[in-house]
Amino acid sequence: MVSDYANIRSIPAILSVAFIAASLYQFGGISAIELMWLGGANGSYTLSTQHSLLVSLGAFVVAFASSETKSFEHYELQEQVLIALGPALILGNEYVTVVSDLLTNIGDPLGMQLAFVATIVSWAVAVQ
Repeated sequence: MVSDYANIRSIPAILSVAFIAASLYQFGGISAIELMWLGGANGSYTLSTQHSLLVSLGAFVVAFASSETKSFEHYELQEQVLIALGPALILGNEYVTVVSDLLTNIGDPLGMQLAFVATIVSWAVAVQ
């Protein structure tokens, strides 16, 4: 029973790699993620921005659910704001023109770098 609990607590650590890679791709830190084993007859699969969004948000939700706190209400107000900022930036960059324009207008690539750092901070606060 104790080993099962230890495995559940390691989920955020395992998912952090997927979250960081998908977030880097989404905010332009890396140009492409290509999986050679997937793709069937095409020989490989290149991650799309929609799929990176799903990976980022899915990893965020699973890691948050497996964190020690597990409840948004148990966080302080500033922590709640930081936690909400990550998914808001991820979704806003993809679907809200004002957000993506704002990030681009801050500076290229500075705006996207700041958004990436904000999502990582959000992740760190959520999985504490």
